[in-house]
Amino acid sequence: MEGTRGSGAGAATASYGRAVVYREKLPRRWTIATVAVLAAWVAYQGSVLLPDDSTVWYVMLGFSAFFAFVLNAVPISKRVYHRIRVQDGQLTVGRETIAVESLTADSIREAREQPADAEFAAALASRSREELTRLRRASRAAEPPRIVGGGWSVPLGMDQIVVETVRGESLLIATHDREGLLDALTRARRI
Repeated sequence: MEGTRGSGAGAATASYGRAVVYREKLPRRWTIATVAVLAAWVAYQGSVLLPDDSTVWYVMLGFSAFFAFVLNAVPISKRVYHRIRVQDGQLTVGRETIAVESLTADSIREAREQPADAEFAAALASRSREELTRLRRASRAAEPPRIVGGGWSVPLGMDQIVVETVRGESLLIATHDREGLLDALTRARRI
């Protein structure tokens, strides 16, 4: 979390919710590691194959670029659809922007008590078949929340929170830093 912006005389006149600045950093280790390994492999193959077998090397280069894209499709998707910023009273997730004031204070408080994905899976594992059947029926009757920012589901390695708008729409936000995001939303919403 980068902290708050606005200090001094001008900050007293600014709305507190607009002074909150939060940017979620996405992990880059996987992308750096895969690109470094593939670059080293292409360089090694270049030292073996070039200049005699340049056509084979170009084919290997093309396959390596495709393989790098396949290995990094999820991190690329996270950057496009699930990059989170709270700034100037606006929550931006991917390409979608929502006013923080349009989120209900109660839903932000409730999101703090929602179990993390691992806790939820452990709670489901401890249920009986009858309880799971009853929960399945109840979940089919309820409308699922809309994923903010786009995408089909919550990407691997990300946690999720569900908040509501003042219009009653449920929104699912995929995040890497659940506590940091909830803290920024709480401060921006002035709860």
